[in-house]
Order: sequence, then structure tokens, then C-alpha cells
Amino acid sequence: MTCCTIWEKFDEKNNLIKEYNHWKVVVRKNNFKLGSCVAITKKHHDAFSDISDEEMAEYALIMREFESAIKKAFNNDAIHHLALMMKDKHTHFHIIPRYKEPRSFAGEEWVDDFSPGGPLGKREPPLSQEVLNQIKEEIKKNL
Repeated sequence: MTCCTIWEKFDEKNNLIKEYNHWKVVVRKNNFKLGSCVAITKKHHDAFSDISDEEMAEYALIMREFESAIKKAFNNDAIHHLALMMKDKHTHFHIIPRYKEPRSFAGEEWVDDFSPGGPLGKREPPLSQEVLNQIKEEIKKNL
């Protein structure tokens, strides 16, 4: 197994929403789009072609559960599942809700131009762990 720092990067300890047999889902620390999450395989794979059929079947369940929970929590207009792996060479999907109109939550404002490019972006200043916890709890209560 290749050693990597994905769990530290996404701060699993503070940001874990739900653990499955093969995946863990965390709230994305850089929550550029309200309710953004990351689904990470528990087993390290360098490429998606290495993921087992069982792991991918479980991701289908995660997709359904999180799309529904995020819709209930924040009323998003669309959602993207992105597997870029440009920086983190451990299989993971970014789950990015998209919004046609601005959203307010936890005293923060989220604006999304709903363009097809750049849904990951950087939020400046970064959100506090307190705000991330509120996003995490809102999603959890809707799972």
C-alpha cells in the first residue's frame, strides 16, 4: 500500500460525515460551494481502474444518499462528482453541489456563477472549523 497524506489533508478526524465499508465521506475543508464533500476509498488505489466492483457499487449508494441529503439540507440545483486526482494520488471523488442563486448558511454567503468550469476554487478567507461542523451536521441530519 502506498503511503499518502489524504486523511490529514481532508482532516478526517474533524470532518468525517459517514464511514462505509469501502469509503469515508468528509466535508470538504475548502467549502467553496456550500455542502461540498469528498468521498475517499479506505483502501489506497493510485488509479480508479484499480477499484473493485464492490467498491464502485458502494459508491452508487453513497451518491444516492449524499445527493438526497445535500438537496434536503441546502436545496442545490445540480451536483457534480469529480475525480481529478491531480494532487492527491489516492482514489476519491469530490461531491460538489451547484447553485443558480446565492445561498446563506452559518453566517456565510455562497455565490456560484453556475458556469461549467472551476467548481472547486478556493474560498478566502478559509472557513472556520465551526462553520465546517455546521455544514457537516446539516448533511448528517439529512442522511
